[in-house]
Amino acid sequence: MIPILQQNHVFSQFYIQLLELIFAIRYSLHNATTSKFQKCGHSKLGHLYHVVGCVVLYEGGCLVDVLYQMRRYSRAPHSQLTALSQPLNNRGNKLSWETMGDQIIILKIGGSSITNKALEETLDTEALKWFAKLISTSIDESILSHSSTIDRSSHSECKPKFIIVHGAGSFGHHSAKRYGLRCGKSVFLDESVSVDEKSSHGTLDTQYQMEGLSKTRHSVQKLNSAIVNSLLNHGVNAVGLSPGMIISSLRAHGATKRRGEECATDNSIAGMKLLCQSIHESLEAGLLPVIHGDACLLYDGKRAGILGGDTLVEGIATLWDESTAATNETGDRLGRSAISQVIFITDVAGVFTSDPKSDRNAELIRHLSVNSTTGELSIVDSKDNMSMNTSSASSLNVSGSSHAHDVTGGLKAKLGAAVAIVQSGIDVIITQCLSESTEAFVAGTWKSVWDLDSGTLISPSRT
Repeated sequence: MIPILQQNHVFSQFYIQLLELIFAIRYSLHNATTSKFQKCGHSKLGHLYHVVGCVVLYEGGCLVDVLYQMRRYSRAPHSQLTALSQPLNNRGNKLSWETMGDQIIILKIGGSSITNKALEETLDTEALKWFAKLISTSIDESILSHSSTIDRSSHSECKPKFIIVHGAGSFGHHSAKRYGLRCGKSVFLDESVSVDEKSSHGTLDTQYQMEGLSKTRHSVQKLNSAIVNSLLNHGVNAVGLSPGMIISSLRAHGATKRRGEECATDNSIAGMKLLCQSIHESLEAGLLPVIHGDACLLYDGKRAGILGGDTLVEGIATLWDESTAATNETGDRLGRSAISQVIFITDVAGVFTSDPKSDRNAELIRHLSVNSTTGELSIVDSKDNMSMNTSSASSLNVSGSSHAHDVTGGLKAKLGAAVAIVQSGIDVIITQCLSESTEAFVAGTWKSVWDLDSGTLISPSRT
Protein backbone atom coordinates (compact mmCIF):
# COMPACT_ATOMS: atom_id res chain seq x y z
CA MET A 1 0.00 0.00 0.00
CA ILE A 2 1.57 3.27 -1.12
CA PRO A 3 1.11 6.04 1.42
CA ILE A 4 -0.30 9.25 0.02
CA LEU A 5 0.21 12.62 1.69
CA GLN A 6 -2.91 14.68 1.26
CA GLN A 7 -1.97 18.10 2.54
CA ASN A 8 -2.98 21.70 2.02
CA HIS A 9 -1.28 23.86 -0.61
CA VAL A 10 1.31 25.35 1.77
CA PHE A 11 2.42 21.95 3.01
CA SER A 12 2.51 20.66 -0.58
CA GLN A 13 4.74 23.56 -1.61
CA PHE A 14 7.18 22.56 1.11
CA TYR A 15 7.59 19.13 -0.50
CA ILE A 16 7.94 20.66 -3.95
CA GLN A 17 10.82 22.81 -2.65
CA LEU A 18 12.35 19.75 -1.01
CA LEU A 19 12.22 17.85 -4.30
CA GLU A 20 13.78 20.76 -6.19
CA LEU A 21 16.61 20.87 -3.65
CA ILE A 22 17.22 17.14 -4.09
CA PHE A 23 17.25 17.53 -7.87
CA ALA A 24 19.67 20.45 -7.71
CA ILE A 25 22.05 18.39 -5.55
CA ARG A 26 21.64 15.43 -7.89
CA TYR A 27 22.44 17.57 -10.94
CA SER A 28 25.59 19.06 -9.40
CA LEU A 29 26.84 15.59 -8.48
CA HIS A 30 25.66 13.72 -11.57
CA ASN A 31 29.14 12.56 -12.56
CA ALA A 32 29.62 10.97 -9.15
CA THR A 33 26.29 9.19 -9.04
CA THR A 34 24.10 7.15 -11.33
CA SER A 35 23.51 8.43 -14.85
CA LYS A 36 19.74 8.70 -14.75
CA PHE A 37 16.95 7.68 -12.45
CA GLN A 38 17.16 4.48 -14.37
CA LYS A 39 16.94 1.86 -11.66
CA CYS A 40 16.05 2.01 -7.98
CA GLY A 41 18.90 1.82 -5.52
CA HIS A 42 21.86 2.46 -7.81
CA SER A 43 22.98 4.99 -5.24
CA LYS A 44 21.74 6.20 -1.89
CA LEU A 45 20.56 9.38 -3.53
CA GLY A 46 18.78 7.43 -6.23
CA HIS A 47 17.07 5.39 -3.53
CA LEU A 48 16.00 8.62 -1.85
CA TYR A 49 14.41 9.68 -5.15
CA HIS A 50 12.43 6.46 -5.18
CA VAL A 51 11.24 6.85 -1.59
CA VAL A 52 10.17 10.47 -2.10
CA GLY A 53 8.51 9.61 -5.40
CA CYS A 54 6.55 6.79 -3.80
CA VAL A 55 5.18 8.73 -0.84
CA VAL A 56 4.53 12.19 -2.27
CA LEU A 57 1.41 12.59 -4.36
CA TYR A 58 -0.73 15.67 -4.38
CA GLU A 59 -4.30 16.68 -5.04
CA GLY A 60 -6.10 19.92 -5.78
CA GLY A 61 -4.03 21.03 -8.78
CA CYS A 62 -0.55 20.32 -7.43
CA LEU A 63 2.13 17.80 -8.36
CA VAL A 64 0.94 14.57 -9.93
CA ASP A 65 3.62 12.59 -11.69
CA VAL A 66 6.61 12.92 -9.37
CA LEU A 67 8.38 9.79 -10.47
CA TYR A 68 7.94 10.65 -14.15
CA GLN A 69 9.38 14.11 -13.63
CA MET A 70 12.35 12.69 -11.72
CA ARG A 71 13.22 10.48 -14.63
CA ARG A 72 13.00 13.31 -17.12
CA TYR A 73 14.63 16.07 -15.07
CA SER A 74 17.15 14.25 -12.88
CA ARG A 75 20.02 15.94 -14.72
CA ALA A 76 18.22 19.03 -15.97
CA PRO A 77 19.32 22.57 -15.13
CA HIS A 78 17.58 24.12 -12.15
CA SER A 79 15.56 26.38 -14.45
CA GLN A 80 13.83 23.30 -15.86
CA LEU A 81 12.85 22.10 -12.41
CA THR A 82 10.10 24.70 -12.25
CA ALA A 83 8.10 22.29 -14.39
CA LEU A 84 7.70 20.18 -11.29
CA SER A 85 5.39 22.69 -9.65
CA GLN A 86 3.08 23.11 -12.66
CA PRO A 87 -0.45 21.82 -12.00
CA LEU A 88 -1.33 18.82 -14.15
CA ASN A 89 -4.86 18.38 -12.83
CA ASN A 90 -6.63 21.71 -13.05
CA ARG A 91 -10.00 20.32 -12.02
CA GLY A 92 -9.01 19.45 -8.47
CA ASN A 93 -9.61 15.73 -8.91
CA LYS A 94 -7.84 13.28 -6.62
CA LEU A 95 -4.63 11.92 -8.15
CA SER A 96 -3.50 8.34 -7.87
CA TRP A 97 -0.42 6.16 -8.19
CA GLU A 98 -1.92 4.77 -11.45
CA THR A 99 -0.75 7.93 -13.23
CA MET A 100 2.86 6.72 -12.95
CA GLY A 101 4.38 5.29 -16.12
CA ASP A 102 7.24 3.07 -17.23
CA GLN A 103 10.72 4.25 -18.05
CA ILE A 104 12.06 3.37 -21.47
CA ILE A 105 15.52 3.35 -23.04
CA ILE A 106 15.93 3.52 -26.80
CA LEU A 107 18.78 1.31 -27.98
CA LYS A 108 20.04 1.95 -31.51
CA ILE A 109 22.33 -0.89 -32.60
CA GLY A 110 24.29 0.00 -35.70
CA GLY A 111 24.12 -2.39 -38.61
CA SER A 112 27.92 -2.41 -38.84
CA SER A 113 28.07 -3.69 -35.25
CA ILE A 114 26.15 -6.90 -35.90
CA THR A 115 26.97 -7.56 -39.56
CA ASN A 116 30.03 -7.72 -41.75
CA LYS A 117 29.33 -4.59 -43.77
CA ALA A 118 31.89 -5.49 -46.43
CA LEU A 119 30.12 -8.76 -47.30
CA GLU A 120 26.54 -8.53 -48.46
CA GLU A 121 23.94 -10.04 -46.11
CA THR A 122 26.51 -11.46 -43.69
CA LEU A 123 25.78 -11.61 -39.94
CA ASP A 124 28.28 -11.21 -37.13
CA THR A 125 26.75 -14.02 -35.11
CA GLU A 126 28.91 -13.54 -32.01
CA ALA A 127 28.05 -9.84 -31.74
CA LEU A 128 24.36 -10.61 -32.23
CA LYS A 129 24.40 -13.25 -29.48
CA TRP A 130 26.19 -10.81 -27.15
CA PHE A 131 23.56 -8.16 -27.83
CA ALA A 132 20.60 -10.51 -27.28
CA LYS A 133 22.06 -11.80 -24.02
CA LEU A 134 22.68 -8.25 -22.78
CA ILE A 135 19.06 -7.32 -23.46
CA SER A 136 17.70 -10.44 -21.77
CA THR A 137 19.58 -9.74 -18.53
CA SER A 138 18.84 -5.99 -18.45
CA ILE A 139 15.18 -5.74 -19.46
CA ASP A 140 12.05 -5.48 -17.34
CA GLU A 141 10.80 -8.92 -16.29
CA SER A 142 7.43 -8.36 -17.93
CA ILE A 143 9.07 -8.65 -21.36
CA LEU A 144 10.66 -12.05 -20.68
CA SER A 145 8.98 -15.14 -22.07
CA HIS A 146 7.20 -17.63 -19.84
CA SER A 147 9.76 -20.29 -20.69
CA SER A 148 12.77 -18.02 -20.22
CA THR A 149 15.68 -19.55 -18.30
CA ILE A 150 17.00 -16.14 -17.21
CA ASP A 151 17.54 -15.87 -13.45
CA ARG A 152 14.57 -13.71 -12.49
CA SER A 153 15.95 -13.07 -9.01
CA SER A 154 18.31 -10.56 -10.64
CA HIS A 155 15.38 -8.65 -12.11
CA SER A 156 13.56 -5.91 -10.23
CA GLU A 157 10.50 -3.86 -10.99
CA CYS A 158 12.78 -0.90 -11.65
CA LYS A 159 14.48 -2.39 -14.68
CA PRO A 160 13.63 -0.47 -17.84
CA LYS A 161 11.83 -1.45 -20.97
CA PHE A 162 13.65 -1.03 -24.26
CA ILE A 163 12.84 0.09 -27.76
CA ILE A 164 15.35 -1.41 -30.19
CA VAL A 165 16.11 0.30 -33.48
CA HIS A 166 18.70 -1.26 -35.76
CA GLY A 167 20.50 -0.23 -38.90
CA ALA A 168 20.82 -2.26 -42.06
CA GLY A 169 24.54 -2.98 -42.19
CA SER A 170 25.26 -5.38 -45.04
CA PHE A 171 21.51 -6.17 -45.19
CA GLY A 172 20.28 -3.22 -47.20
CA HIS A 173 23.12 -0.78 -47.73
CA HIS A 174 24.58 -2.75 -50.63
CA SER A 175 21.24 -2.83 -52.40
CA ALA A 176 20.52 0.83 -51.65
CA LYS A 177 23.91 1.83 -53.03
CA ARG A 178 23.38 -0.32 -56.12
CA TYR A 179 20.08 1.37 -56.95
CA GLY A 180 21.17 4.88 -55.98
CA LEU A 181 18.78 5.28 -53.05
CA ARG A 182 19.78 8.17 -50.82
CA CYS A 183 19.10 9.01 -47.21
CA GLY A 184 15.61 10.51 -47.17
CA LYS A 185 16.54 13.14 -44.60
CA SER A 186 19.43 14.40 -46.73
CA VAL A 187 17.27 14.53 -49.88
CA PHE A 188 14.53 16.40 -48.02
CA LEU A 189 16.93 19.04 -46.68
CA ASP A 190 18.87 19.39 -49.93
CA GLU A 191 15.73 19.91 -51.98
CA SER A 192 13.99 22.28 -49.57
CA VAL A 193 16.23 25.24 -50.43
CA SER A 194 14.87 26.18 -53.84
CA VAL A 195 13.12 24.84 -56.89
CA ASP A 196 16.28 25.35 -58.95
CA GLU A 197 18.40 23.23 -56.57
CA LYS A 198 15.69 20.58 -56.49
CA SER A 199 15.60 20.28 -60.28
CA SER A 200 19.40 20.00 -60.46
CA HIS A 201 19.38 16.64 -58.69
CA GLY A 202 17.54 14.84 -61.47
CA THR A 203 15.47 11.70 -61.01
CA LEU A 204 15.95 8.02 -61.68
CA ASP A 205 13.42 5.94 -63.58
CA THR A 206 10.47 5.31 -61.25
CA GLN A 207 10.30 1.59 -61.91
CA TYR A 208 14.02 1.26 -61.24
CA GLN A 209 13.65 3.11 -57.93
CA MET A 210 10.72 0.98 -56.84
CA GLU A 211 12.75 -2.12 -57.67
CA GLY A 212 15.51 -0.78 -55.43
CA LEU A 213 13.00 -0.03 -52.67
CA SER A 214 11.56 -3.53 -52.82
CA LYS A 215 14.89 -5.33 -52.79
CA THR A 216 16.45 -3.10 -50.12
CA ARG A 217 13.44 -3.50 -47.86
CA HIS A 218 13.40 -7.25 -48.35
CA SER A 219 17.08 -7.42 -47.44
CA VAL A 220 16.83 -5.40 -44.22
CA GLN A 221 13.77 -7.40 -43.13
CA LYS A 222 15.99 -10.49 -43.20
CA LEU A 223 18.27 -8.81 -40.63
CA ASN A 224 15.26 -7.78 -38.55
CA SER A 225 14.08 -11.39 -38.52
CA ALA A 226 17.54 -12.61 -37.46
CA ILE A 227 17.67 -10.13 -34.55
CA VAL A 228 14.17 -11.04 -33.37
CA ASN A 229 15.04 -14.74 -33.62
CA SER A 230 18.16 -14.27 -31.48
CA LEU A 231 16.17 -12.36 -28.84
CA LEU A 232 13.51 -15.08 -28.80
CA ASN A 233 16.23 -17.68 -28.29
CA HIS A 234 17.37 -15.69 -25.25
CA GLY A 235 13.91 -15.65 -23.70
CA VAL A 236 12.74 -12.18 -24.75
CA ASN A 237 9.29 -11.61 -26.25
CA ALA A 238 10.52 -9.60 -29.22
CA VAL A 239 8.43 -8.53 -32.21
CA GLY A 240 9.70 -7.00 -35.44
CA LEU A 241 8.15 -3.77 -36.73
CA SER A 242 8.69 -2.53 -40.30
CA PRO A 243 7.82 1.18 -40.35
CA GLY A 244 8.36 2.32 -43.92
CA MET A 245 5.37 1.22 -46.00
CA ILE A 246 2.88 0.44 -43.21
CA ILE A 247 2.12 4.01 -42.10
CA SER A 248 0.88 6.01 -45.09
CA SER A 249 2.13 9.42 -43.93
CA LEU A 250 5.57 8.23 -42.82
CA ARG A 251 8.22 9.19 -45.34
CA ALA A 252 11.95 8.66 -45.67
CA HIS A 253 12.78 11.99 -43.98
CA GLY A 254 10.98 10.96 -40.78
CA ALA A 255 9.89 13.99 -38.76
CA THR A 256 12.59 16.28 -40.17
CA LYS A 257 11.56 19.91 -40.50
CA ARG A 258 12.63 22.18 -43.32
CA ARG A 259 15.31 24.78 -42.73
CA GLY A 260 13.85 27.81 -41.00
CA GLU A 261 10.71 26.00 -39.84
CA GLU A 262 9.77 25.74 -36.19
CA CYS A 263 8.13 22.39 -36.90
CA ALA A 264 7.33 20.21 -39.88
CA THR A 265 4.40 21.43 -41.96
CA ASP A 266 3.66 18.18 -43.81
CA ASN A 267 2.12 14.94 -42.50
CA SER A 268 5.46 13.50 -41.41
CA ILE A 269 4.87 14.39 -37.76
CA ALA A 270 1.54 12.54 -37.82
CA GLY A 271 3.23 9.51 -39.35
CA MET A 272 5.95 9.40 -36.71
CA LYS A 273 3.36 9.78 -33.95
CA LEU A 274 1.45 6.80 -35.31
CA LEU A 275 4.68 4.80 -35.21
CA CYS A 276 5.22 5.86 -31.58
CA GLN A 277 1.72 4.72 -30.71
CA SER A 278 2.30 1.34 -32.34
CA ILE A 279 5.54 0.92 -30.40
CA HIS A 280 3.79 1.97 -27.19
CA GLU A 281 1.06 -0.63 -27.70
CA SER A 282 3.71 -3.33 -28.10
CA LEU A 283 5.40 -2.30 -24.87
CA GLU A 284 2.10 -2.18 -23.00
CA ALA A 285 1.33 -5.71 -24.19
CA GLY A 286 4.62 -7.02 -22.80
CA LEU A 287 6.54 -7.12 -26.09
CA LEU A 288 9.94 -5.76 -27.08
CA PRO A 289 9.56 -3.77 -30.34
CA VAL A 290 12.45 -4.18 -32.78
CA ILE A 291 12.29 -1.53 -35.52
CA HIS A 292 14.61 -1.32 -38.50
CA GLY A 293 15.83 1.44 -40.75
CA ASP A 294 13.79 1.08 -43.90
CA ALA A 295 13.42 1.80 -47.59
CA CYS A 296 10.27 3.77 -48.34
CA LEU A 297 8.92 6.70 -50.32
CA LEU A 298 10.52 10.13 -50.29
CA TYR A 299 8.60 13.20 -49.17
CA ASP A 300 7.02 13.66 -52.62
CA GLY A 301 5.52 10.16 -52.53
CA LYS A 302 6.91 9.42 -56.01
CA ARG A 303 10.53 8.40 -55.43
CA ALA A 304 12.33 5.97 -53.14
CA GLY A 305 14.76 6.72 -50.32
CA ILE A 306 16.14 5.44 -47.04
CA LEU A 307 14.48 6.09 -43.68
CA GLY A 308 17.61 5.74 -41.56
CA GLY A 309 17.66 4.24 -38.09
CA ASP A 310 19.12 7.44 -36.63
CA THR A 311 16.26 9.44 -38.15
CA LEU A 312 13.80 7.01 -36.59
CA VAL A 313 15.44 7.29 -33.16
CA GLU A 314 15.34 11.08 -33.31
CA GLY A 315 11.65 11.11 -34.23
CA ILE A 316 10.63 8.54 -31.63
CA ALA A 317 12.57 10.22 -28.81
CA THR A 318 11.41 13.77 -29.51
CA LEU A 319 7.74 12.95 -30.22
CA TRP A 320 7.17 10.18 -27.68
CA ASP A 321 5.57 12.25 -24.93
CA GLU A 322 2.92 13.93 -27.07
CA SER A 323 2.27 10.72 -29.02
CA THR A 324 1.61 8.35 -26.13
CA ALA A 325 0.00 10.42 -23.36
CA ALA A 326 -3.33 8.88 -22.32
CA THR A 327 -6.05 10.22 -20.04
CA ASN A 328 -8.90 8.77 -18.02
CA GLU A 329 -12.52 9.95 -17.87
CA THR A 330 -11.59 12.97 -15.75
CA GLY A 331 -8.69 13.97 -17.97
CA ASP A 332 -5.85 12.80 -15.74
CA ARG A 333 -2.82 11.40 -17.52
CA LEU A 334 -2.53 7.65 -17.22
CA GLY A 335 0.34 5.23 -17.68
CA ARG A 336 2.65 7.87 -19.06
CA SER A 337 5.93 6.28 -20.07
CA ALA A 338 9.13 8.29 -20.27
CA ILE A 339 12.08 7.98 -22.61
CA SER A 340 14.84 8.27 -20.02
CA GLN A 341 17.87 7.70 -22.24
CA VAL A 342 19.04 6.94 -25.78
CA ILE A 343 22.05 4.69 -26.37
CA PHE A 344 23.74 4.36 -29.77
CA ILE A 345 25.77 1.15 -30.00
CA THR A 346 28.30 1.50 -32.82
CA ASP A 347 31.54 0.01 -34.12
CA VAL A 348 33.65 2.79 -32.54
CA ALA A 349 34.26 3.65 -28.88
CA GLY A 350 32.39 6.96 -29.00
CA VAL A 351 32.88 10.42 -30.49
CA PHE A 352 36.49 11.25 -31.36
CA THR A 353 38.25 14.49 -32.23
CA SER A 354 38.85 12.97 -35.69
CA ASP A 355 38.34 9.63 -37.40
CA PRO A 356 40.20 7.06 -35.23
CA LYS A 357 40.34 4.65 -38.16
CA SER A 358 42.55 7.00 -40.16
CA ASP A 359 44.12 9.28 -37.53
CA ARG A 360 46.32 7.74 -34.85
CA ASN A 361 46.18 10.95 -32.83
CA ALA A 362 42.39 10.95 -32.58
CA GLU A 363 41.23 11.37 -28.98
CA LEU A 364 38.04 10.00 -27.47
CA ILE A 365 35.68 12.71 -26.21
CA ARG A 366 34.13 11.49 -22.97
CA HIS A 367 31.45 14.13 -22.42
CA LEU A 368 29.74 16.64 -24.70
CA SER A 369 27.18 19.16 -23.52
CA VAL A 370 24.51 20.69 -25.74
CA ASN A 371 23.08 24.19 -25.49
CA SER A 372 19.34 23.52 -25.45
CA THR A 373 18.61 26.71 -27.40
CA THR A 374 21.32 26.91 -30.04
CA GLY A 375 22.37 23.28 -30.31
CA GLU A 376 26.02 24.25 -29.83
CA LEU A 377 28.30 21.56 -28.45
CA SER A 378 30.90 21.97 -25.73
CA ILE A 379 33.54 19.44 -24.76
CA VAL A 380 33.54 18.74 -21.04
CA ASP A 381 37.22 18.39 -20.16
CA SER A 382 36.86 16.57 -16.85
CA LYS A 383 34.40 15.78 -14.07
CA ASP A 384 34.47 19.37 -12.89
CA ASN A 385 35.63 21.61 -15.74
CA MET A 386 33.98 22.51 -19.00
CA SER A 387 35.76 24.03 -21.98
CA MET A 388 34.30 27.12 -23.62
CA ASN A 389 34.94 25.82 -27.15
CA THR A 390 31.63 25.33 -28.94
CA SER A 391 30.60 24.16 -32.39
CA SER A 392 27.59 22.85 -34.30
CA ALA A 393 27.05 19.15 -34.80
CA SER A 394 27.78 19.49 -38.51
CA SER A 395 31.08 21.31 -37.97
CA LEU A 396 32.50 19.12 -35.20
CA ASN A 397 35.48 17.27 -36.64
CA VAL A 398 34.10 13.75 -36.59
CA SER A 399 34.03 11.27 -39.40
CA GLY A 400 31.06 10.30 -41.49
CA SER A 401 30.82 6.69 -42.52
CA SER A 402 33.95 4.62 -42.87
CA HIS A 403 32.05 2.04 -44.91
CA ALA A 404 31.88 2.35 -48.68
CA HIS A 405 28.30 1.09 -48.87
CA ASP A 406 26.81 3.27 -46.11
CA VAL A 407 24.17 5.67 -47.47
CA THR A 408 22.92 7.08 -44.15
CA GLY A 409 25.82 9.26 -42.95
CA GLY A 410 27.53 7.24 -40.24
CA LEU A 411 28.63 8.86 -37.00
CA LYS A 412 28.04 12.43 -38.16
CA ALA A 413 24.36 11.62 -38.73
CA LYS A 414 24.17 10.09 -35.24
CA LEU A 415 25.64 13.23 -33.72
CA GLY A 416 23.09 15.43 -35.46
CA ALA A 417 20.27 13.22 -34.18
CA ALA A 418 21.83 13.20 -30.70
CA VAL A 419 21.79 17.00 -30.51
CA ALA A 420 18.07 17.14 -31.32
CA ILE A 421 17.34 14.45 -28.74
CA VAL A 422 19.35 16.17 -26.01
CA GLN A 423 17.60 19.46 -26.79
CA SER A 424 14.36 17.68 -25.89
CA GLY A 425 15.81 16.86 -22.44
CA ILE A 426 17.04 13.28 -22.96
CA ASP A 427 20.65 12.19 -22.45
CA VAL A 428 22.41 10.32 -25.25
CA ILE A 429 25.29 7.85 -25.04
CA ILE A 430 27.43 6.71 -27.97
CA THR A 431 29.34 3.53 -27.19
CA GLN A 432 30.98 0.48 -28.78
CA CYS A 433 29.54 -2.97 -29.40
CA LEU A 434 31.03 -5.86 -27.40
CA SER A 435 32.57 -3.52 -24.79
CA GLU A 436 32.22 -3.73 -21.02
CA SER A 437 31.33 -0.04 -21.02
CA THR A 438 28.29 -0.74 -23.19
CA GLU A 439 27.24 -3.52 -20.85
CA ALA A 440 27.40 -1.04 -17.95
CA PHE A 441 25.41 1.60 -19.87
CA VAL A 442 22.64 -0.81 -20.85
CA ALA A 443 22.46 -2.57 -17.48
CA GLY A 444 22.48 0.78 -15.65
CA THR A 445 25.41 -0.10 -13.40
CA TRP A 446 27.58 2.90 -14.34
CA LYS A 447 28.01 5.96 -12.15
CA SER A 448 30.26 8.20 -14.23
CA VAL A 449 31.38 8.06 -17.84
CA TRP A 450 34.86 8.98 -16.61
CA ASP A 451 35.10 5.69 -14.75
CA LEU A 452 34.59 3.63 -17.91
CA ASP A 453 37.07 2.71 -20.62
CA SER A 454 34.98 4.04 -23.50
CA GLY A 455 31.78 5.77 -24.47
CA THR A 456 30.69 9.40 -24.96
CA LEU A 457 27.93 10.99 -22.88
CA ILE A 458 25.98 13.83 -24.50
CA SER A 459 23.81 15.82 -22.10
CA PRO A 460 22.17 19.26 -21.73
CA SER A 461 24.47 22.14 -20.87
CA ARG A 462 24.44 23.30 -17.26
CA THR A 463 23.99 26.92 -18.30
